[in-house]
Amino acid sequence: MKNKILIGIIALVSLLLIASVVLSKLGLIDGGKASAKEKDVEIINSVEDLEDGHIYIWKNCEGKKITAEDNEFILCPKGNTNLKYKDKGTSEANYTVWIDTRDDKLIPTVTRADKIVYVSKKEVPDTYNFLRLYENGYSIGLTSLKPDAAGHYYLTYMQTDAKDFKQYINTECDAGDLAGLNIQKLYLEKVGKASLTEDTVTESGIVSGLKKNEQYVCEFYTGTYFQDYMLTANQHTFTEFEDFNCHGYEFLHSNCISVDIPDWLCSGYYYINGEALFRFVDDEDVEAYNGKPYDKNIDWNVPLIQYDEYGKVIYDPSQPELNDEGEEVEAEDTEELAEEVPEVASPSMADWTYVVSSTDPFCAVIKLTPLENAGPATLIFTDPEGNVEMIEEQDNEITLNLKEAVEGECQFTLKDITGRTFSVLYSTGDTYYGPEEVLMENEPEGN
Repeated sequence: MKNKILIGIIALVSLLLIASVVLSKLGLIDGGKASAKEKDVEIINSVEDLEDGHIYIWKNCEGKKITAEDNEFILCPKGNTNLKYKDKGTSEANYTVWIDTRDDKLIPTVTRADKIVYVSKKEVPDTYNFLRLYENGYSIGLTSLKPDAAGHYYLTYMQTDAKDFKQYINTECDAGDLAGLNIQKLYLEKVGKASLTEDTVTESGIVSGLKKNEQYVCEFYTGTYFQDYMLTANQHTFTEFEDFNCHGYEFLHSNCISVDIPDWLCSGYYYINGEALFRFVDDEDVEAYNGKPYDKNIDWNVPLIQYDEYGKVIYDPSQPELNDEGEEVEAEDTEELAEEVPEVASPSMADWTYVVSSTDPFCAVIKLTPLENAGPATLIFTDPEGNVEMIEEQDNEITLNLKEAVEGECQFTLKDITGRTFSVLYSTGDTYYGPEEVLMENEPEGN
């Protein structure tokens, strides 16, 4: 009798454990905070121990010899990416690098007191691509979410190929449970208690505002059917931001070379040749930096490249300054050259119209070119019945969502856009680019 009772207790406990796992998987119970044991940074002391084909950071190397036995070399991690490096820019998905929180400590911090070294038995590259990455904080393993005409966010899951989902889902974390669904679009409606909106999804389509290693019940839709998944915000997420090609390096009379750290580099995250991720802290931020894998008090995303009102690059620190004859300008001459360049008229406001042909839901997404220190632009939308809606820019984007449109000609007015251009994508598939060219004073039309 006692044996039967014991067997019954064991069976009951087993059923409860299985049920707990299943319910947690479905998001019907909250799994709380997921444990993640961070890996310790490995310090290599001898240059002879550096592995071929890798990039390292030589820490605090000023005044030291490369052959010293007490050097500190730290390997730069590669991380996990949604696309091959050579394929970035060829997909609708934004190039994304994920670092699991267990590997967060492995991202080395680089200052002007350090050197970047590269080891290779076969080659000395003549170009070093410094891809600057936008730091999105901690999130679940998804990227490139975008809104439909009704403002609901989705992933272009399988558009042309059965493996397209790998461009949007990090299959090396718990988000990999979403792999293999036979759908064209996978909708994500909620993460935890928060619905996805332009305030909770970044411009690159990353769910923002999540706590490191926190587990969230995520409400997904396959067609009209919903399914809950428990996903963890254990992915330090980076997306493509700015791209620089550099050429400087130095032979160190050893088994490696030193890659030059450009003078113009500012605090941020950089990815060299798609192989090595590091965090650069410029001199002005060294004292403020907390020394941890994440510091919200430092703006890692201050843009270096500047654009004119038509979206054309007007300043790229990695490119030489050129005069009117296309000749490179010496550094001391750039200030004089700038004084000779006349100011170009730039509109502060744009007006245009669009005819809505049905009462179906209607959406217009306005994307503005980024401009440092620019205030937010404002859209004033007036429908054919005179109803007015005002929407302020968020993260270089304005989204107009109408659950029920009014047929007829609508008026769009975009204010405070001095020095910027924009594009408009309507839910009908039409596009508009602005602002239209502004005629200089006394210039006849048609010239």
